[in-house]
Amino acid sequence: MKFFGMGAIRLSDPHYSSLLNALQALFPATALSKWKITALEGSGGGAFRVQCADIDWVARYYGDEKKALYVHGRKEYAILKQLSCSNLSPKVATRYKEWFFLYWLQGEHLTHQALFSVYLKPLAEKIAILHQHTPLGFPLNLKHELLIYWQRIDRKRLSAKWLRLQQHFLRQPRCNLIKYAPAHMDLHVENILLSDSGIKFIDWEYAADIDTADSLMTFFATNQLNEAQQNTFLDYYYSYHCHYAQPKAADIYSVNTLKERIFSREPFIFYMMLMWYEVRWQQTKDGSFLIMSEPLRRYFSLTN
Repeated sequence: MKFFGMGAIRLSDPHYSSLLNALQALFPATALSKWKITALEGSGGGAFRVQCADIDWVARYYGDEKKALYVHGRKEYAILKQLSCSNLSPKVATRYKEWFFLYWLQGEHLTHQALFSVYLKPLAEKIAILHQHTPLGFPLNLKHELLIYWQRIDRKRLSAKWLRLQQHFLRQPRCNLIKYAPAHMDLHVENILLSDSGIKFIDWEYAADIDTADSLMTFFATNQLNEAQQNTFLDYYYSYHCHYAQPKAADIYSVNTLKERIFSREPFIFYMMLMWYEVRWQQTKDGSFLIMSEPLRRYFSLTN
């Protein structure tokens, strides 16, 4: 986990003030001056590392902005509780109102090159393990999510062509392509950690139950894997399933059929990514989200 220096925290930051209130409520006998608090990078101002004596936790805040993106602390807390014996994720410490605390997970973030070459096999196996877990009880309805996103994007950027595109994806029939299973849904180099006990996944705020075709297509698109990396990953992923799954389950799909079903979801997942970037732009006015959305706008011919 990377983090900013202490200078990144402002005493006027509402997240910081709220965190101090939470720590005071949880540990009334500990002076606030005893806590070492460090803002975590890439968290949008809502996550901190908190340390005092033998406590070393990650504190994460869940406010209305995150709830608009289907991110709820109670959901992530419940998911991590269910995954506590899976060796895939950090351990939950406690919750307090809008704050959710995890034990700090020691490890390193690998480079994109190392992760998707040297560590591609253990990564594929970890994702396969997650996809073999029983559903967590938090289904993700992508079409409903699209409807919500549509209400939260900048109205000035909309067009008749974009409306037709939205209606096209909402009308698409949906069937089970591979398997309904838990998925992290935000796996990239900053959320994949190499620990002493192997690869772990952090920041489970978008995790849900979903068809693994959508999960794997999102993973490929988020990390911009080339065809060779995709093929190698799927060979490892499929081999793991064939080795550990029940015989009937292992014989259902070939690796080529698996790939075809995953990539049949490419347009839909690309559109979901575009809408997410647009919602984040409307929420934050951070121009980086428009930069990230531009290739997707070109993909859907929405630039004119």
